[in-house]
This record gives sequence, C-alpha cells and structure tokens, in this order.
Amino acid sequence: MPTLDRVALLLALMVIVGTVIAYRRRAETPDGFVRGGGRVPWWMAGSTAFMTQFSAWTFTGAAQKAYEDGFSVLMIFWGNALGFLLAALYFAPRFRRLRVSTYSEIIRMRYGRFTQLFYVVSQIVLTLMTASIALYGVSLFLGAVFDVRVAFVTLVIGAVIICVTLIGGVWVVSANNFIQMVQLAVLTFVIGGFGLWLAADTDMSVIGDGRDFWIGGDDYSLGIMVVWSAAMLVKQCISINNATSSYRFLTTNGDRDARKAASLASILFVVGPVSWFIPPWLIGQAGIDLAALYPALGEDAANAAYVHFIRDFLPPGVLGLVVAAMLAVTVAPITTSLNRDAGVIISLLTPLLGASERLGQRLVAIGRSFGVLQGSIIVTLAIALGQVHHLSLFDIMVMFGVIFQMPLALPAMLSIARTGAPDWAGWGGVLVGILVTTSSYVWLDVEALGQWLGLPSIHPSQLVDIKLAVSLVLQVVSVVGFVYLARFVHAPPRSTARQAEVDELFARLERPVAADTTPDSGGPSRELAPRLVLCVALVSLLLAVLADTWLGAGFFMIVAVCQLVVSRLLRR
Repeated sequence: MPTLDRVALLLALMVIVGTVIAYRRRAETPDGFVRGGGRVPWWMAGSTAFMTQFSAWTFTGAAQKAYEDGFSVLMIFWGNALGFLLAALYFAPRFRRLRVSTYSEIIRMRYGRFTQLFYVVSQIVLTLMTASIALYGVSLFLGAVFDVRVAFVTLVIGAVIICVTLIGGVWVVSANNFIQMVQLAVLTFVIGGFGLWLAADTDMSVIGDGRDFWIGGDDYSLGIMVVWSAAMLVKQCISINNATSSYRFLTTNGDRDARKAASLASILFVVGPVSWFIPPWLIGQAGIDLAALYPALGEDAANAAYVHFIRDFLPPGVLGLVVAAMLAVTVAPITTSLNRDAGVIISLLTPLLGASERLGQRLVAIGRSFGVLQGSIIVTLAIALGQVHHLSLFDIMVMFGVIFQMPLALPAMLSIARTGAPDWAGWGGVLVGILVTTSSYVWLDVEALGQWLGLPSIHPSQLVDIKLAVSLVLQVVSVVGFVYLARFVHAPPRSTARQAEVDELFARLERPVAADTTPDSGGPSRELAPRLVLCVALVSLLLAVLADTWLGAGFFMIVAVCQLVVSRLLRR
C-alpha cells in the first residue's frame, strides 16, 4: 500500500477515535446509554438506520454480484429504500409511540415474558452469528488483497469494536455512525462520479447494452430475475419494519423525527447504490479477469472488483480512505447491535436489582461488560470461520438472513397488528418459520418442481436464487398464517394484568409523541457534530496537499468541499 494510502487510513481511524472521545460522557445513566434519553437528532438516527443496513459486504459480496450479474444487485438496496419509506409512512412513528427503551419491551407487552426471553436469547445468538460472518468476510478480503494474515486483520478490527463497545452508549454509536455516513456517502459519490467521467473519456462502459447486464447472465431469464428481485424487496421490507429493528427509531424525539429519520435512510438507499456499483459495473463491462489478478481469493476473486477499480484507476490515498470506510461500515452495525443487546440486558436486570444510589452506574457497567463479552465471542467465531473455505459470502449472507432472521422478524412485525394471536404464537411462529425455511432448503428440489409445473429446465446457477424466493414465500405465508390462525387452535385466557398490558400497547399506538422542546442538559452540544465533520473535511484537505498529482489533489479537494457543505448545513 502506498504511503499516502497509509496516511489516509491512519487519519480516517483517528476520526473514529476522536468521535468516540467527543461523545464518551453521554451515557452515564441507563436511559442515556440505551436510547440517549429519546433526544438523538433525526439525522443521527437516520444515519444509524442507514449504516446498520450497510456493511463491508457491500464493497465485497455485493460488488461481486454487480460485477457478475449487473443491475439485479440494486434490488437488495432498493428494497431497503422501500422498507424505510414504509417505515416513514407507518412503522417508525408507531414504534416510537410505544414509549419503550428496547425492542424486548414491545415483545413482552404483546406476547408475554416467555416470548420476550425467547427473543432476547435468539437475537443475541443471531447478533453473534451475523457479526462474526461480517467480520470474517471483511477480514478475508482485506487479508487477501493486502497480503496480511486474516486472523491478524480480524483481531485488529475486533479490538476497535471492543473499544467502542467498552465506552459504549447510543450517543457514541449514533455519532460515529453519522460521521462515518457523511464520510462514506461523500467518498462513494465522488468515486462514482469519477467512474462516469472515466467511462465518458475512454472506451469503458458503465451500463451494458445486452441482456446479461440487466437480467444477470447468459443462463438467467427475465422471469427469474423478477422473482428474485421481488423476493429481495419483500425480505428487506420485513427485516426493517419489525419490532427487533425498532431501536433505530426509539431514540428519536417524537413521531416527526422518527419519520424524518426513516425518510433520510430511504433517500440514501435510493441514490447511494447507483454510485456504489459504478466501479464493479465498469470492471465487469471491461472484461477484466479478477480471478487471474487475485488468485488468493479463489472463487470469490470478484469480491475485489471495487477495490481493484480504486487501486488501478484512482489516485493514491483513495484506497486508504476506502479501506477505512470498509472498516467503519463493519464496526458501525456490529457496535449498534451490541449496544442494542446491552440495552436489553439492562432493561431485564433493572427490576431485579435493588434500588440504590449507584444502581444506574452499575447497570451501565453491566451493559458495557456484556458488550465486550459479545465482542470477544464475535472475534473468536470469525477466526473459527477462517477454517471453512467453501463459503460464498454473498450466498451465505442472503441465505442466513432468510433462514434465521426472517422467522424472528415476522412475528415481531405483527406485534403492532391486531391479529388476536395468543402469547404463544410469538415464539411458535419463529419455530414454524425456521422449520419451513430449513426444510425447503434441505428437501426442496426446485428443478423437479419446475418440471412438474411444466417450466423450462433451470440452470444450476439459478437454483440458489429460486430456492431463496420459494423459501421466502413459503415462510411468509406459513408464519403470517400461523400467527393469525393460532387463536383458533389454542387461546388460553390471559390474566387481568397481561390483558391490560396488551391493551396498553394498542392504546399507545393511537397516542402520538410530540417532540420534547425543553433543554437537554445531559445531552451533547449540537456544535459537536458539525465540528467533527469539519475535522473530516480538514483531513481531506490535508490529503489534497500531500497528493503527488493534480488528479489526486483535485479528487480530495472535491471531497473536502462536499464535507464542508455538510458541516455548514448542520450549523443551521
């Protein structure tokens, strides 16, 4: 890696450290730690919503999909845009109206304490698995591209995650997510613009004019592409708009801010993916053989499409910032999930611990310790995944989401719907979803099903996409049907206290939450965020000064100007 790239990487990491230090004293109480007192600005909450749906996988596994199959990868991210649009229109303000600190309280109010504990344990396990897969993926990629041991990269990134978690709190996590979102958005937009300029100035093409780019390859059909795209849209909408994901909006200052936060994330997911995938589209259309250039990555050599474009076509220093961005988007969703799980543990322990003057400090310390424990387990699991060599990062992330995340998401999404479901339908629906989806992946013969329906022969390369779509449909139909029909199977009467809890949940949904306009003496100064963005802009200006070419200086100057504009807007 050239010297300027190393400098850029170091400076970008210093920005993360500076953000954590600036917000370190904002989580001294349990409520401040879990949800920032419900006073987190909408643009921070929206940035967190965006960053938690975004990861280094976008630069690797999704870039591979863009390199190989062209347009279709956008469906995953436009599914996020549609999901957040639905959140802005309906779900976000209603989850905020429940006036709770964590998702587990929503589950308890709707499905009872046993289902609450079932969800908490399942969600913690899910956090450990998804985070370790994400950490392994970025470590594998960076280790192969930069010729560094994968375990070493895992330990370094894991150390950053543990340090952020140790300081902890929603203010630290949200502020870091916002600063990294600004840096990431500006950087990727400028890179995408440079790609368009390069395509116009050379014989390279961004958008393919043949069916391969729009449908996904010689072996794909329009019908399969449409089915897969529809499945992705539905999956992302459900994963965003369920109680376990509601923590993104519980921190906001009322209904209006919850809507604005979701709207910001939706807009970012509409315009952002197009610029992100311009580099791998260019590499794919140019016919560059990544397998020959990156033999260490084996079958996943196409994961290097984005970084190859940066390294070969952009000036020195940009690669360092991109690597820093990959680290940031790995750290952001993991630390957000760890903070969410720590908040759940705090809410569960609060009624069990005796009242004392130091109870709040004890609970915050317990939350931070639990986060550090989770972080350590994630690092260990990521290193263990390094022993498995036949995993496709794109397929495993998508399949893992359908098999394990969706069964938890569906009953949680229906928690604010008047289904009349008994309490046991919550955990029962999860088990039904896992059983149906696992069975469809293990026993469903898509090719035989196609022949039975009189469809043309299905190419092996399409089987994964078809299985995913079929499994998703079966899961949605079975779980939603199960939750709605469960009351006709067995509906034991609730106690007076439990019925009152359910009634209170639906009563709260009808009462809007107005913004609290009283001064927040315990919250951070509104000047902190624009100052930090200004520091980011100064880093870009320094890189422009250090650049050894006019192209490099111009690139970093454009990035700096965009960041200065954001800083100025935040001051208003």
